[in-house]
Amino acid sequence: MAEAQRKDRQLRSRRSIGGQALVEFTLVAPIFILLLFGIIEGGRFVFYYETLANATREGARFAIVNGSNSMVCPTGPAEPPGWSCDPTGTSVEAKVRNTAIGIPGPAITVERHWMDGDDADGDIDDGFNSRGYRVLVRAMYTYTSLVPLVPIPPITVNAESTLVINN
Repeated sequence: MAEAQRKDRQLRSRRSIGGQALVEFTLVAPIFILLLFGIIEGGRFVFYYETLANATREGARFAIVNGSNSMVCPTGPAEPPGWSCDPTGTSVEAKVRNTAIGIPGPAITVERHWMDGDDADGDIDDGFNSRGYRVLVRAMYTYTSLVPLVPIPPITVNAESTLVINN
């Protein structure tokens, strides 16, 4: 009889430990899952920002290499009496979009501006694609959360790069 009572107590003890672990898991699991997805979303945001920043650097580099002295196809507005086969700079925009691998192309807004050396008047579109002028490439993307569990509002990611034209 005493042996049967002892086995019964051990069985009840094991059941209560299993029940306690289940209750603890149900309390901790949502917090752990939210933290895990938050880390994933943070990583995606940093990836998008770095990709956009690299794409603007590559677009600006493309613009300074393909200035008015370029033998291939000068891009940007030409200083008279020069010429440009791409006066609006659409090839710079295409370079930014092609470099931004992993970001949906139509979702990126790209601006490109050719500026004079001093920019004292505040006008960022008064330059040419000649040596010594500057080019500004700016890209914007609206980041949204992939997983709706993480309450992140849409964030506008901006990146820009300014370089001096040397060709």
